[in-house]
Amino acid sequence: MNPDGSGVSRLTNLPSDEQNPAWSPDGSKIAFQTNRDGDIEIYMMSADGSNQTRLTNQAGRDQAPTWSPDGKKIVFWSNRDGNAEIYVMAADGSGQTRLTNNPGADQTSSWCPDGRILFSSERDGNADIYMMGSDGSNPIRLTDDGARDFNPDCSPDGKRVTFWSNRDGNMEIYVMNVDGSGQTRLTNDPASDSNPGWSPDGTMIVFHSERDGNREIYVMNADGSQPRRLTKDPSEDVAPDWGPGR
Repeated sequence: MNPDGSGVSRLTNLPSDEQNPAWSPDGSKIAFQTNRDGDIEIYMMSADGSNQTRLTNQAGRDQAPTWSPDGKKIVFWSNRDGNAEIYVMAADGSGQTRLTNNPGADQTSSWCPDGRILFSSERDGNADIYMMGSDGSNPIRLTDDGARDFNPDCSPDGKRVTFWSNRDGNMEIYVMNVDGSGQTRLTNDPASDSNPGWSPDGTMIVFHSERDGNREIYVMNADGSQPRRLTKDPSEDVAPDWGPGR
């Protein structure tokens, strides 16, 4: 859909669940997860929904793809080796490589403009936000809270990170500096707000919320002001991703 919520177009049409779409940096392709083949696998399609191609083919769940800044790689998480870990592959599905190896679950990853990867990990007892090199090296912890911090997303200028957390009693959207400092709450609603993502110019954040009874897509200014609803449907609209230049 357009950034104002207009022009909603259906891209897939199968009885399976198709989730977590992610735009390529040039806007020509969309990676997504689907259970159309039984297991949850990563697929890719053209921006108009054509040319749907399977990229992963492993027992287990391959989920939540996101693109590298240059569009050459896709990072995702999978439990194919018995535990949720972060993997990377080329954009054509080749060269699938495990980046993390920890008894705690590693999930919900995304790239920063400098090539580093953000992810959520339970390696220290509960879900916190971490950052590592594109090869899995030098993981550092950015949040340290007794609650659960998930779905980090790096701003286009690489200076800030959004995420959601239940540290204040329910799921809300937060922002922090890329080094973990300055953690600030952006939403404040009794309902759950989650899955934040930056606009290409860094001025707005898209997310989904249950504040109107079921999950819908919302957008707000980057400082949390002026939240406004984009979708209105009795079914659930979740996991938005902002396309480049849109």
